[in-house]
Amino acid sequence: MTTDRRVIVCYDVADDYRRNHVSRTLLDYGTRIQQSVFECILSQDLHDEMVERVKRLTASYPEDRVCFVDLCATCGEKITVVGSSPRADQVKSMIV
Repeated sequence: MTTDRRVIVCYDVADDYRRNHVSRTLLDYGTRIQQSVFECILSQDLHDEMVERVKRLTASYPEDRVCFVDLCATCGEKITVVGSSPRADQVKSMIV
């Protein structure tokens, strides 16, 4: 049985064009919860695909940084949100 994983992705990308490209790429996998932070619930295959796509966009630029933080199920249940930003598991529909 494949278990989906909750991943928080945050980034600091120096160039506007690359930053927008990274942002649009991450929208394919998750929900924006802050300006440069996404929450994703993914299978292992989709996680690996996402990481590879982001690497292709940023690997040649040492000033760029993208951080992928895997949360265990227990940690995911302990997330506290103050404000109106949606959580990935609260999104009602997704266009694929």
